[in-house]
Amino acid sequence: MTETTIDLDIANVDMNNGFSASCDPRRSRQPASAETDRQRKAEVNWKQLLQTAIESSAHGLCVFDDRSRLVIGNEQHRSLYSLASSEISPGRPVEDVLTVRHARVVGANARGQLADYLAAIRRGEEFQTTYELQDGSFVELDMHPMSDGGFVERHRNVTELRLAEVRAEKARQELIEKQYAIDQAVIVAITDVRGTITYANDRFCEISGYTREELVGNNHRLLKSGVHSPDIFRQMYRRLARGGVWRGELCNRAKNGDLYWVDTVITPQLGPEGKPVAYMAIRVDITARKKAEAQLSHAARHDALTGLLNRAALLDGLSEWLSQAQSKQQTLIVYLLDLDGFKHVNDTLGHAAGDGLLKQLSGRLISVVPATALIARLGGDEFAIVQISAEDAREETQALSVDLLQTIAIPFSLESQEASVGVSIGISIAPLHGLTAPELLYKADLALYRVKSEGRSGFHVFEDEMRSRAQSRNRLVNELRASVGRGEFELHYQPICGAGSLRPRSAEALVRWRHPTRGLLYPDEFIGVAEETGLMEALGRWTLERACADAVAWPGEIKVAVNLSPSQFRGGFLFDSVFGVLMKTGLPAHRLELEVTESMLLQDEEENLRLFRQLKSIGVSFALDDFGIGYASLGSVVAFPFDKLKVDRSFTSELPSKRASRAVVASIMTLARGLNVQVTAEGVETMEQLQYLRSQGVDFVQGYLLGRPVPSGALDLAGVPLHSALSDAGCFEG
Repeated sequence: MTETTIDLDIANVDMNNGFSASCDPRRSRQPASAETDRQRKAEVNWKQLLQTAIESSAHGLCVFDDRSRLVIGNEQHRSLYSLASSEISPGRPVEDVLTVRHARVVGANARGQLADYLAAIRRGEEFQTTYELQDGSFVELDMHPMSDGGFVERHRNVTELRLAEVRAEKARQELIEKQYAIDQAVIVAITDVRGTITYANDRFCEISGYTREELVGNNHRLLKSGVHSPDIFRQMYRRLARGGVWRGELCNRAKNGDLYWVDTVITPQLGPEGKPVAYMAIRVDITARKKAEAQLSHAARHDALTGLLNRAALLDGLSEWLSQAQSKQQTLIVYLLDLDGFKHVNDTLGHAAGDGLLKQLSGRLISVVPATALIARLGGDEFAIVQISAEDAREETQALSVDLLQTIAIPFSLESQEASVGVSIGISIAPLHGLTAPELLYKADLALYRVKSEGRSGFHVFEDEMRSRAQSRNRLVNELRASVGRGEFELHYQPICGAGSLRPRSAEALVRWRHPTRGLLYPDEFIGVAEETGLMEALGRWTLERACADAVAWPGEIKVAVNLSPSQFRGGFLFDSVFGVLMKTGLPAHRLELEVTESMLLQDEEENLRLFRQLKSIGVSFALDDFGIGYASLGSVVAFPFDKLKVDRSFTSELPSKRASRAVVASIMTLARGLNVQVTAEGVETMEQLQYLRSQGVDFVQGYLLGRPVPSGALDLAGVPLHSALSDAGCFEG
């Protein structure tokens, strides 16, 4: 990467707020051609994309140019070392950056690490080290030179890894000490050449459980465990018969049936002719060590929480079964399970309750799944099952899937509370869908994605068209990523009217994607993908700024309502972002209404509440969107200073005919009056719905009956024709 391609105009970079206004070609003091203008816009877009990519990284990132000057560093890097933006501003030489960074480093080798790193930079060589910081954390640094000059740093918090290594070393030392103490007690036995015991010491009697009288005179086969193959003993006797010493680990069975392991050295006692006349066995009890090894082996292949196989063990087992299945012409079935609603359990009841649910779930899986099957926890709330099909794979698949759905649907008892989850199941079958473990898991995952996209809590067997869907989705992700940079999005606005006057009081901003080939796309076609791929933060920031800029031209009493995404809450910069947009556009704060969903309240509740209060303090209002269908507890809703509750369209659409919907609306109205907040009903499409909502005292209404979403230029905010039309139609009668 040359200096030309990585030049980010350091003078115009603000690491907290992106690129300064001086980067904007529209503010250039010098006239420029259309081509130059396009180039500058492309450069700004490129810079914004790079800034977004670097800031969204889970690791600390820094980029230095070919003169070892800092070009850009993300917030995660500053956070790891507790640095202020001013300490590592763009353009600083690497020596300055390292100086402020190493001020946080402790340890006798800190100075040597700094010298080694500077030497590696001068030589243009890769470099890796780990720093211990003053706050007790550990940060791993990786430096990679770029081919055309400059270098990139990656900083990763490895505190948990270091602590795990310390714990593992401590455990290892404890095992060594225990083993040493056990080895002090030596077991001694003497037998004749036929294996009859002629001598046994006290430790032998103690570990075997037999008295000396029971041992002496009996053949050593008395202790045979059945663990070893006959070949081991044949090799032992051949060596001893030739006068050699044999050493190995043997498992014996005590009188009470327990197995114990001994590290054994057998030495032949030779007669005058050089042939064995007796054997002396010196044994050390290694049962504890064997158990520890078994535990470590078990831990390496099993999930610590549930005791089920882990991902590595599942892959090994599946690969082995596939090899056997091909030779035996067997059919294997692979199930991928993903719990539905587990995040809600963690968020509302805590991670301890979530762990308890997973433990109970593992027990249920064991009780339902055939004993011969493999069951694994892949991580989080994801599980896998591998089953050998006995007869009809399709029938077995359906039978087990139904059993799993029914079993997992039974509520779990967690700390005197009940919690319910569902499960989505994706299935692949070998050899029909593949002959390798990765291929079968991939296709089961595609089937699982299909279940999720169709509403969850079900099962689906892989079909070829799922691969096409996955490829189409991947294309959509790539197109969406490019479209954010090209600015192919636009806002449409839907009026929100007073329920009594039916005059517009505000308008909700709804984003649309002007796709280059597919035309105008609605949010349900791309918002989910944007959230999953980390693009929602940039899109949300653009939506907020565009909506405020449009609303400035509206009548002064009309508000603009903007939906916030969960990604905009993360990071703690929401207040700065909103305040900056208001200052830039000139929209008064009291004309901005932010809409959030209930699920956002459950994450970082204290931090979100602080943001709410900060924004309320400058005049911004809040509406709780889709109220009644989310997961928030009543306590969470009451705790946040909302100005408005929005009744979800799923309830409005069934008014006034459905009793349950009427009950929900009545409950929301009662709650709203108690909290002294206003209520908006979404999805109003018929006059009967409007009349009923007005009779219930709803404050605002929104829906196709009152106006469809349109671009800002086509938005009618007068509302008089609508009021007259509905009045003439008898909407105000009664």
